[in-house]
Amino acid sequence: MPDDLDALFEVLGDPVAMRYYPAPFDRDRVAAWIEWARQSCREHGFGLWAVIRRSDGQFLGDCGPMLQPVEGQLIPEVGYHIVPAEQGRGYATEAARACVAWVFGNTSFSTVCSLVAPDNAPSRAVAAKVHPAMREFTWARNNKVMCLYWTDRAGRDRLGLQRGMDGLQPGPLGTVSVVDLAAVGSPPASAPPASTPAPATASSSSFRSGTAPNAA
Repeated sequence: MPDDLDALFEVLGDPVAMRYYPAPFDRDRVAAWIEWARQSCREHGFGLWAVIRRSDGQFLGDCGPMLQPVEGQLIPEVGYHIVPAEQGRGYATEAARACVAWVFGNTSFSTVCSLVAPDNAPSRAVAAKVHPAMREFTWARNNKVMCLYWTDRAGRDRLGLQRGMDGLQPGPLGTVSVVDLAAVGSPPASAPPASTPAPATASSSSFRSGTAPNAA
């Protein structure tokens, strides 16, 4: 846990890397971030994972699906943070694609998304490579206009996005071609089952049009 905290603090505490957040994280906030990810793994069978370069074991950042409220539904949202020195090398794109494939292969969710601030050009470039669709909406969680990138299960199959991605489906301790995705923090002796049933699903038609029912 301390090693992961130090490594993740390199990106989450960096003013440049976190310039699209209200403020960089301090060490306590990074520790809480790690616990948030681990709690999600315990409760849902998935969460943020550490991105590790396979060639040398270098920690690169985090990436993974976390449930987020989007227009009245809980949707797995794939987020990613790569340390500044390693950005621009395709690691976030590979890891995020692997996470999308994992969600569709191991849960019943019909939609996976990524939420990006409109002025966050680097993250938008990654999201555009990962998801085939995007629209802007006002996110109720922060009352700000966000770019909602998404992939739905039917559309993914229709567009052939599965091809070439079968080898990019990590479990909590699984691997992809260039990077490994490992549990953030000290992992439990046995990871939660990857096939944990999803607590909610999203209709691709209502999600696409933005007409999902409001939360109660």
